Amino acid sequence: MGGEPKGNARVCGFEGSLLRRLLLDTTFIVDAERSETDLDEVILDDDDVAVAAITIAELGVGVELSNGKIRALRQQLLDEVLAEIPVLGYDIDVARFHAQ
Repeated sequence: MGGEPKGNARVCGFEGSLLRRLLLDTTFIVDAERSETDLDEVILDDDDVAVAAITIAELGVGVELSNGKIRALRQQLLDEVLAEIPVLGYDIDVARFHAQ
């Protein structure tokens, strides 16, 4: 790393760090749902974002544990995430890299 930001990379709050891809977690997506915010309002077209497969599982649990209108809304959100945001496998190597 180092050097000037290129492309969509942004300077983070840490000196010398570059943000290459933002990994959205379950909390981010659930907060958007609860505030009735469309994900398109907070994720710009040129933002490089992804979710981990574990996030998809957690959102799926939210669907399974709900019923009625809430279940339908949560399923719609999960479908939107799957259609719009790349899903990354999250294994031990990825977790170690993420921790660094």
